[in-house]
Parts: sequence; structure tokens; C-alpha cells
Amino acid sequence: MPDEKSRQRLLDLIQRAAEVSDDEESYEQLLESIRRVIEANTDDLIELSRIAGLNSRKDFAGANLSSTQLYQCDLSGANLIKTLLINADLRYADLNATDLSNANLNGALLNGATMISSSLGSATLLSSALCGANLTHANLSNANLMGADLSDAELTGADLRRSILIHASLNRVNLSHANLSHANLNRAVLTSSDMQGASLYGANLADANLYFVDLTDVDLGGVIVENARFKRNLGLSREQEAELRRRGAIFDI
Repeated sequence: MPDEKSRQRLLDLIQRAAEVSDDEESYEQLLESIRRVIEANTDDLIELSRIAGLNSRKDFAGANLSSTQLYQCDLSGANLIKTLLINADLRYADLNATDLSNANLNGALLNGATMISSSLGSATLLSSALCGANLTHANLSNANLMGADLSDAELTGADLRRSILIHASLNRVNLSHANLSHANLNRAVLTSSDMQGASLYGANLADANLYFVDLTDVDLGGVIVENARFKRNLGLSREQEAELRRRGAIFDI
């Protein structure tokens, strides 16, 4: 059954594109594009955009694609700046090098998506699902990931400076060499994550769960750890543990 929401989103895009010109030829082209989209026997938004003569890698910027079906779609390298993708289904999508700066991805499904070197600076991803997503070297600086589920995600070398990860699930995440300086990880769960070589300088880890996290060569300068819970952590020296205890961290047996 055709995805009527995706079809309507695309019709809105066609109309927006036509509004830049009010001549008769553009109007006829608009009508033809609308006809082709309505008659198309597909619910694939990328295919529908091709039928309509739109370029999905540049014409979706700032568009409203909320609740659309984009499962396994290829939007690699696309310009999705300020695009609304609330509750969109982007599971296993190819978003490598895609620009999602300032995009709204609240409640979006991004499980298994590949987002290598993508840009999500200042994007909002409240309660989004990113389980198993590959965000290697992605830019998530200033992004809001409050309540997001990033379990089993790959975030090697990612830029998470000043990001909001309050109450986020980061179980078994690879954060090696990631930059989390001044990030807010209050009440976040990082059980069994790998943070080798990462920077947590000035980060807020109050009430966070860091059981079994590998903290080898992690920069813990200025980190807030009041009531943060640690257990069997690799890479912590006795001096570092003593300092963290002094700051209010709890080490369970």
C-alpha cells in the first residue's frame, strides 16, 4: 500500500519548488509533476522524488519529511540541513557524509544506519533510536541526544563536544578517541563501553553508570562525577580512582 504521508510530503516539496517561479510553463510543469507522483505505483520516497524531477541530495534541505518511510534509502552526501525528520524511519539508511546540521530527528529510527563522517552539529535527536549505527568521525557537537538509545553504536573519533546525552543509553558503544569535552552525560548509561583515548574534559557524568567502561588514556580533567558509579574499569590508576572518589564518584565492588 502506498505511503500516503511520504507522497504528500513530496507534493509539498514540488509546490515549494514551483513557487520560485509563477510563469505558465512552470505551472504546467508543476501539474505534470503532481500527476506523475499521484499515478506512480511506488511508496519509495527517493524513487518518487526522481519521478517528480527532484534531486533528493539537494532538494530535501529544510523540507518536512516527518514520519516518512526512508528504510535502507541512500542519502549519502545529501544536504538535509534544517530538515524535519521527526519520527522518520531511517533504519539501515546510507547517510555517510550527509549534512544534517540543525535537523530535527526527534523520535527517528536510525538503527543500523551508516553515518560515517556525517554532520549532525546542533541537531536534535530526542529519544531517537541509533542502536548499532555507525557514526565514525561524525560531527555531533552541540547535538541534543537526550534519552536517545545508542547501544552498540560505533562512535570512534566522533565529535561530541557540548552535546547533551542526559539519560542516554550508551551500552557497549565504541567511543575510542571521541571528543566528549563539556558534554552533558548526566544519568547516562555507558555500561561496557570502550572509551580508550577519549576526552571527557569538563564533561558532566553526575549519576551516570560507567560499569566496566574502558577508561585507558581518557582525559578526565575537570569532569563532574558526583554519584557517578564505577565498577571494574580498565585504565584507571589508583591515583585517578582516589581523585574521582574525592569528587563524589562511587566505586562498587
